[in-house]
Amino acid sequence: MIGYGENKGIVPMAAEEIFRRIAANDDKDKEFQVTVMQCEIYNEKVQDLMLTVDKRPTAGLKVRESPTLGVFVDGITKHAVTNYEQIAAKMATGESHRSKGATLMNSESSRAHTVI
Repeated sequence: MIGYGENKGIVPMAAEEIFRRIAANDDKDKEFQVTVMQCEIYNEKVQDLMLTVDKRPTAGLKVRESPTLGVFVDGITKHAVTNYEQIAAKMATGESHRSKGATLMNSESSRAHTVI
């Protein structure tokens, strides 16, 4: 999803395309706001990866659905960004907060699913 080096994943490619399209817009009456959020699903709990473990609710966050918003994570922090580099910095923060544990094959294996 993220990719490494020259092998960009879907997240960086999509983000770069979003900012290319914003830059190409010539309608001065349009305003764009891009935010980034990152959460993990671990042991059936949704956790905000922008928060350190000690700041997260122990019960996790609730996934809700709204007729106007669609599906969303209630209480997740949102961060305004203006380019992919800022998104990458937020993803690095989230990566450092992921749940990890050693396995026989990998000393820093994650058993969580991450959503950006």
